[in-house]
Order: sequence, then C-alpha cells, then structure tokens
Amino acid sequence: MRFRLSLLAAALFAVAASASAQYRGGTVEIEGFGGYLFGGGLGHFHDFTDNNCCHDSHLSVDNNAYYGGRIGYNFNNFWEVETEFAQSKTHLEIENHDHHNDIPDIRVGDMRFDYFMAYMTMNFGGTSRFVPYFTLGSGAVNLHQNIFGGLENTEAHYTLGAGGGIKIFVSPHFAFRFDARSYSSHLSDHDICGPTFCSNNTWITNVVTNGGFVVAF
Repeated sequence: MRFRLSLLAAALFAVAASASAQYRGGTVEIEGFGGYLFGGGLGHFHDFTDNNCCHDSHLSVDNNAYYGGRIGYNFNNFWEVETEFAQSKTHLEIENHDHHNDIPDIRVGDMRFDYFMAYMTMNFGGTSRFVPYFTLGSGAVNLHQNIFGGLENTEAHYTLGAGGGIKIFVSPHFAFRFDARSYSSHLSDHDICGPTFCSNNTWITNVVTNGGFVVAF
C-alpha cells in the first residue's frame, strides 16, 4: 500500500513538474468556455408619445448566460494571438430609476450578441504552471434585436475588448482558464429603437466573467 501511494505521489509530482517547465512557444491552444454577461446601459429611455415622460427611466441590456470558444497561437512564452467567438442571448428592459415612483422594469424585446474578436495576449507566467495574462483586442459584434411590436434587424458594429485572467495547467496539454473582460461596441444614433422609443447612447459596454478548459498541442 505504501509503495502504491509512493508511486501515485511520484506520478503527480512528475505531472506538476512537466507542466511548470513547459516551453509554450509554437503551441496552439483551443478553449471552450461559459460564463455570465452583465449587460450595459443604452441611455435614457425616450418615449416619442410623451415629451415629459421617462426622464428617470433607462433602456438596458439584461444580465444573462454567455458562452463561446477561442483559438490561440503562442509565439513564445509571453506573446499569444487569439481569435474568439462568443454569444449571449439576452433581453432589453426599460428600468425605472425614480425611487419615488415604484414602477416595475418592463421587458421590451430580445437581444443577441455575437462577438467575433481578435486579441493580442501577454502571458506573465513564462514556463510556470500558473499563467496570469492580460489581453487587448478588437473586432465586431453582430447585434440582433427583436423589439416587441414587429421590429427586427441585425447589424454589425465595431467592438473593442480588454480583459485578463489566469490559466492553470494540470499537464503540458490541459489547463483550466478563468477570465473576465469587457466589450465596448460603437452604436450609431438611434440604433436601438422600438415603435415609440429609442436609445441615446453611442457606445454599449458589456462585462463578462467566464471559465473554460484549454487543450494545448
């Protein structure tokens, strides 16, 4: 029994040692991930039917699930280029911010974000088993809106992305990844509109947290 335990401990030590000593230049990393999107605000809700209406109400994106995949290539132990596809199917809501008027939030439509991004990532761990990183990139979001009342359209918008996190290698070829990042997408005037309302923000920023599993080869 002691002999078997010794063999198990030696095997675990060997895996940990190999993960901590790996040179990652020239390797490819494929990751699937899932997480949570914290929706951004789209500005004051403007009701066309009442010019005195809704100054304390805002049009916002609801929080919801978020998932996707990434492919990265390591030039060396520090620099990595990544591409990403991520999606969140969420909703549009009018939120009342008037504390003196207890009006419930109103769901006015559905919204789907499809992010197509490219990043340059700097890994700080070198050959370590634990690899913190910072990432910065840009791309586009395919914004599909379905406003209740029959209005539905899809448009692409320029998007900036930034974030950071950590990769934890359990072997040279497998790692867990924990990540947080933001997406800031540029909107034209009145891009988000319903039959009687429009948003007034020219940018929308969503913040996400996610975790995934990396396969490296």
